[in-house]
Amino acid sequence: MLFAGCPSGQATTTDADATSDAVTTGSTTPTPATDGPGTSSSTSDAPTTTTTTTTGTTDELTSSTSSTSSTGAETTSSSSTGEPPPSIAVVPITDDNRAYVEMHGGWGPHLRGLMRAPDDSLWFHVDAGEDGLHNRTIRYFRRGADEPAWSLIAEQQHTDVVQQNVASVMLGATILSYGVNVQQHYLEECYFDTTNPANRACNAVLIGGQVYATPLSSNYVGAAVLGPGAQIVWFTVVGANGGPGQLIYTYNYGGGWNGPVVADLGGANDIGYVHAMATPQGQLALVGQTFTGAYPNGTYAAVVADITPGQVPTFTTLDSPDPAAVVRSGADLLYDANGETHVLALFDGAVAYYHRPAGAAWAGHTAPLHVFADTYRARFAYPDDAETWLVRGSASGQGVQLLRAPMGPGPLAWGAAEVLEVASAGDGFASPSALYVESRTYQLAPAGGLQFAVCGQYQVGDRTIWHGSAE
Repeated sequence: MLFAGCPSGQATTTDADATSDAVTTGSTTPTPATDGPGTSSSTSDAPTTTTTTTTGTTDELTSSTSSTSSTGAETTSSSSTGEPPPSIAVVPITDDNRAYVEMHGGWGPHLRGLMRAPDDSLWFHVDAGEDGLHNRTIRYFRRGADEPAWSLIAEQQHTDVVQQNVASVMLGATILSYGVNVQQHYLEECYFDTTNPANRACNAVLIGGQVYATPLSSNYVGAAVLGPGAQIVWFTVVGANGGPGQLIYTYNYGGGWNGPVVADLGGANDIGYVHAMATPQGQLALVGQTFTGAYPNGTYAAVVADITPGQVPTFTTLDSPDPAAVVRSGADLLYDANGETHVLALFDGAVAYYHRPAGAAWAGHTAPLHVFADTYRARFAYPDDAETWLVRGSASGQGVQLLRAPMGPGPLAWGAAEVLEVASAGDGFASPSALYVESRTYQLAPAGGLQFAVCGQYQVGDRTIWHGSAE
C-alpha cells in the first residue's frame, strides 16, 4: 500500500487512490501500475485544444455515453444552459512534480489550487524532496494574464523536517503555505510575495506570542481563506493504537493566530483530506475522511461539518450510494452564491453528489442525489461565481471531462449537464491522479474563468501537471 509519509507510523488515513492510481482501460476496478517510479511521457509545449458540441441527455451519467466528438472520444452535452461550449486549451505547468513509489504525485489535491494574484497572474506551487518522508522545497510557478506558458519563478526551503505536502492559500499578493514540522513539532508558515519573490521566509506559527507546539502524531494539514486578510489552518492528531483522534484548528484575522481549538472525532482515529470553503457569515463548511479503528482493520467514512471560528464542530456522516459500496473520502465542497452547499464524496470507483439547502443543517440531507460512475477524481469549478462546472477524471482510462450543470437554486441537475471531453495531455492523463481548480478556498476573489489543472496517473504521468483553461 502506498502511504503519504505518516509520522511515527501512527497516521492511518491514506489518500483514496493510494492502492489504485493506475488503471486498465475499460475496468472499473483500479489496479496498481507496474512501471518504474518517476517515469513520464514526453509532452509538447504547444497547447492542445478541443471543442465538443452534441445533443443533450437527461440520463444518469456513466462512463459510456451516446455520441461521439470530433476527437473520437465519446461525450454528451446539453444546451440547457443556453451558453455555447468553450474550447479548452491545455499547457504544461511542470514535469518535475514530487512523486515516488510510496507517494504518488497526485497525493493531496485538496492542498493547493490555481491562485489568482491582484495583477491577474495565476500561481501554482509544487513540493520537492528526495523521498516521501522529506518535503524540502516549495517551488512557485507563474503564468501571467497574457503569457502563453508557465514559468518557475522561485524556490523556498522548508524548515527541517516537513514531511508531507503543504497547504497553500493566497491573501492579496502573498502566498501562505502551511505544513507540520514533524521533527521540531510546530506548525510552519511560509510566506512568498508574488510582487517581490525575494521577500519570502518560513517560520513557526506563534499563538499568544509563543511557538505553538503540535502534539505527537500531528498530520494531514489543510488551509483555506476565511475572509479578507483572514485564513484558517487545521490538522489531525492521529489516535494511538487506533484510539480516538482529534481535529485541531487555528485561525487568523490579520492580527495573530487564535486558539487552538480542539475537537474530538466521535471515536474516529483521524480526519484527513479535508475540502473546505468559507461562507459569507465567516464560517467554514467542510467535508473530510475519517478512519475508525486500528489501521488497516478499520472503517472509512465521509463526514461533513461547519466550523464557527472559536467553536467545536459537530460531524455528520454522509450516506453511501450503495450499501455494498465502501466509502473512501470527501472529494470536494462548494458553497455557492445562493448559500447552498454542494459536496462530492468518493466511493468504490465512483463519486457521489450531495446537496444542502441554504440555512439547513446537514441532518436530513446526507443521502446522495447523483452518482458519477467510473470516477476517481472530481472537483467543482465555479468561474466568476456564475455557473457550476465539474471537472471529472475517469478511473478506467476514459479521460477528463467537464460537466456544466444548470444553475439552481436547489440541487444541481447533473443528469441534464453539458459534457465536454478534454483532449489528453499525454500518457497517463486518461486516469489522472489529481485535479486542481481555481477556487475561493484558496483565494478571496472569485475564479476569473474556468481554470483547472491535471496531474497524471501514478508512475506513468504523475510527475507532470498540466493547466487547462476555457478560451
